[in-house]
Amino acid sequence: MHCRRAYFLLLAGELLWISLLVLTPYLASKRFTLASDFFYYFFSHFCHQKPERSFFLWGEQMPVCARDVSVYVAAFFSSVVYPKVKRMCSTGLPSKWYLVVFLFPMAVDGTTQLLGFRESTNFLRFVTGFWAGLIAPFYFIPLMMSSSSVDVEDSHSSNGEGIHEVA
Repeated sequence: MHCRRAYFLLLAGELLWISLLVLTPYLASKRFTLASDFFYYFFSHFCHQKPERSFFLWGEQMPVCARDVSVYVAAFFSSVVYPKVKRMCSTGLPSKWYLVVFLFPMAVDGTTQLLGFRESTNFLRFVTGFWAGLIAPFYFIPLMMSSSSVDVEDSHSSNGEGIHEVA
């Protein structure tokens, strides 16, 4: 599979995932319980689903917590702009220091709450999750492109250089 096709399949998958996050509470609000219960169950494998840590749409809880919603939305946003910042077919990973910078606020927020120093808010969970989600595609996409099933010899890749790769 060419890297462009893999990239667009990734975008489609991310968009489907986010759409299901919004569709689930909508279905619950319209009392389509068989469908909404299925999606809540499905997403329970990815998130604790605590109501006090979740957003609500149409009066119904989203199937993942506020932090997870923001990670997914930010990852999708970064995936969309990825070809403008870095060559789409690139298999080089950014420095690990980017991970530290982008994950540190979320780690501090989660750890200080876990240890009982304070209670986080959904706004703070959303902001720190969004910040962390922004960097995810810059690691995931190159790893996906380096898989044996993706042909990275795509001559039509974007020419952006953006985040520097580690040799």
